[in-house]
Amino acid sequence: MSLDEIRVILQEINLPKKFISEQTAICIKALIDKTERRGLLPGHHNLNEGARIHDILNFSRDVIGKPVAEGTRESYRKTSLAPLLNYGLVVRHQLSTNDPNTYYRLHPDFARIFSEKNIEERNRLIGQLQKKLNSTKERTTFRNIQRKDVHVRIDNEQTFSLSPGEHNHLEKAIVEVFSHAFLSEPQIVYIGDTAPRKGYQNRSLMRKLNLPIDTTASLPDVILFSGSESHLVIVEAVTSSGTVNPIRLEQLRKFTRGPKKLGHKISYVTAFPSRTAFRRFIEDIVWGSSVWIENEPNNIVHFERMGE
Repeated sequence: MSLDEIRVILQEINLPKKFISEQTAICIKALIDKTERRGLLPGHHNLNEGARIHDILNFSRDVIGKPVAEGTRESYRKTSLAPLLNYGLVVRHQLSTNDPNTYYRLHPDFARIFSEKNIEERNRLIGQLQKKLNSTKERTTFRNIQRKDVHVRIDNEQTFSLSPGEHNHLEKAIVEVFSHAFLSEPQIVYIGDTAPRKGYQNRSLMRKLNLPIDTTASLPDVILFSGSESHLVIVEAVTSSGTVNPIRLEQLRKFTRGPKKLGHKISYVTAFPSRTAFRRFIEDIVWGSSVWIENEPNNIVHFERMGE
């Protein structure tokens, strides 16, 4: 089945248009693939039995012929697999938070559409999924009515709107509280958005800092800069996932090679809304990074090795 045919099926079941992308179609094509492969999870012989994001990226490269970097895994997770999960089309198997062996499978009702030969039965399955997705969209619409966009003050003259949600509320606190508490004359370089928007970008400052900004890549949640201190701060906002762990720190260090060559000091920070959230992820925090907690805004925790 081609990527275009998969996208037609997503249209038929009424998945919102913003999620019907080539990337989403690649995820689904990988998850219906029954070709026997090596290098999968123990006990798994093909991607249809369960695929990690790493496996899906390999499928994109080796089968689709689309070159994708490992750094795009967050894009695949956030903008393709997460919506499919939210609409009940994909099932996630995860033993613990940040489990490296987390894998995904198509929901059986959704998977049957791709193998069903009987037209009447196929149409019945599509009708069932249409009702399921419409019900999910109605609940989502109702929640969105109750929530408003998050307005972030960039400076005294400029405000930028992010999508509703606790993650973006935490980003607002990072910009409006954290940056002023720990940086002198902070400038906002970048703010991501959990919804498929572009977020805020200070393009001229990005070029000045020699940052390789690519809106399709796995960027940090917030990037701050203090010119007077020559200090660049990379912040990941965590309400459910995405700490600065050892793997993420290595990715971020590659991302900040340009500013480092310019002589700027660089700090990596994970921000949490509360100590309760922090405790859930404390074992993931990497040495050489810091932690900020929104409801204790005047304090910062440094994870430092002795002698560094």
